[in-house]
Amino acid sequence: MAPSLTLRAALALLACLACTAAKAEAWQADQNSGTLDFVATQAGARFQGHFREFAVRLDFDSLLPANARLDVTITMRSADTADADRDEVLHGADFFSVAQFPRAEYHAAGFKRDGKAWVASGMLTLRGVTKPLIVRFELEPSSSELRMKGSSTVQRLEFGVGQGEWASTAWIGNPVDVDFDLRLRPATVAASP
Repeated sequence: MAPSLTLRAALALLACLACTAAKAEAWQADQNSGTLDFVATQAGARFQGHFREFAVRLDFDSLLPANARLDVTITMRSADTADADRDEVLHGADFFSVAQFPRAEYHAAGFKRDGKAWVASGMLTLRGVTKPLIVRFELEPSSSELRMKGSSTVQRLEFGVGQGEWASTAWIGNPVDVDFDLRLRPATVAASP
């Protein structure tokens, strides 16, 4: 006897739910599989740096973006602008104070779509201060990895980055642009940070 229409509909619904659940995946990246750069201004001229040590974890299902999660950890001592004097100041007590605050962390739960981009509204903890931060990014899947490319802007003074004379924007600008281009792989095979 053929299953009733109601039973067939219920089975189809269960199959769809199983497919949806199966699409949720955990992805990871670190400094060996991407770049995390920052751009700021000094005396009116832009300079670029990058972080040499970081770890990223993305839990994502495009059908359930409200359940997505993004976690980023950055080793602040790894900030490198290719200028030894400037890097020493950045690592020091007036800026990143890496001895006291060795890491920065960003955590976001739930994404929203904005055109081609995804938008994560999360919390950044930098130099012991936690404040909201919006990160925009695009995801490009391939056969074995996920490319994650995006940006954000951090207002350094909101986090106390720049103490004393450096609290003025006359020498160092307040906004710092952060750009990233990552190749994420399934968390089970990603390299450890």
